[in-house]
Amino acid sequence: MLETSDRIRIGDHVRIYKRGKKSIWCADFWRDGQHCRQSLKTANEKVARQRALQLEVELATGSYHQPPRDCTFEQSIEDYLAFLVTENRAPKTLVKYRGILVTFKDLIGSLGVTRLRQFSVTHFDRFRGERKKNHHPKTMYTEGVVVKQFWKWCKSRKLVRENPLAEFKLTKPPLIPKEGPSIAQIDTILATVTGQFRLILAVLAFTGMRSGELQRLRKEDLDLVGNWLHVTSRTGAETKTKFSRKVPLHPRLRMLFQQKPRNPGPWLFTAKPSRKYPAGDHWIGTKKLNDRFIELLARLKLPVGRDAGFTIHSLRHAFETITVNAGIPQRAVDAWLGHHGDKSMAAVYYKLKDEESQAFMLRVPFGTGTSAACAGTHGGRAHDANHESALDCGDGDADRHASQDCGESEPGQKRDSEPAALAR
Repeated sequence: MLETSDRIRIGDHVRIYKRGKKSIWCADFWRDGQHCRQSLKTANEKVARQRALQLEVELATGSYHQPPRDCTFEQSIEDYLAFLVTENRAPKTLVKYRGILVTFKDLIGSLGVTRLRQFSVTHFDRFRGERKKNHHPKTMYTEGVVVKQFWKWCKSRKLVRENPLAEFKLTKPPLIPKEGPSIAQIDTILATVTGQFRLILAVLAFTGMRSGELQRLRKEDLDLVGNWLHVTSRTGAETKTKFSRKVPLHPRLRMLFQQKPRNPGPWLFTAKPSRKYPAGDHWIGTKKLNDRFIELLARLKLPVGRDAGFTIHSLRHAFETITVNAGIPQRAVDAWLGHHGDKSMAAVYYKLKDEESQAFMLRVPFGTGTSAACAGTHGGRAHDANHESALDCGDGDADRHASQDCGESEPGQKRDSEPAALAR
């Protein structure tokens, strides 16, 4: 390195000099055969000498790490989401993470923080304080976890020297058990509606599957011969746990499936024809399904809402409560629900056989629904007429098939035969 009059030597490796209109001191050195220049970020010579001396020590001891590049939140978030895509995170997870991180970026951006180096833990406090005004503690906790994961990734990619949230501890809100509707309330709900919407609610109540899993059911997932409903994790349409499973059909649910009319397209349940999908062969929307269910609950004067009432997900809660109270082993119920959180050895050793699964389902007191169905289609038809189009969720043949819900088939209609075990 050439010695010049404007450069000051600091030790054996570093020379400092002023640069630019503001006369900011910079350090000049060689590392691993490469010529390097690093700003000391000061116009004060005394401070520059101190920082250059620290740099000299790091170079001499081999502990020097190149300072991270100056990254914006916008670009870093996009890079992190691209990493999650590479890690095969579920599409819903990607949408959720993007929403949280973009909200985080926008809020701290309003505070003048647009680059990673500008962020401090106090900005995170401000973010949480704003979110607390109109969000549930569980939502705040989830958002905090996502933001902390983002910063951990930034540290691992050397975008920052230190993780500003490494020592920040989130308090997990207590898990409050939420009950689902009782079997009597489920009977009332199913008696009020007809057609495809009724079958959809019955599937959710009598299999415990998630509404997103029901949305992606294909026609081949229904096996009336073997008496199974398969919840299959497919590429681009994975289940929450990415595992496939199958749930036995309770006799009450099987009867409803036998009365189901054929619909166009590959999906087991389809939405009504629309401008975008005029053939009526598109899958149902889960948000619209939940909205219609909540409207139905309000009309029946049943509790509504996530905190003190029911949502469409409450049917999953009801399934677990009814099956466990009926004496079905918890591990069998977990297998039907697709729970994989248990890390005990019993979860490794236990295997639910098909014949045992079918036998357990026959013990669940879901009833037959015959009296409730007839009450809903005959006694309750006038009560439901004004709302059927809004609640039918895509089946335009509800009235034509209403009589079938009480066991009456149309002339010439064929039905699948019952399995021998069910017939007995």
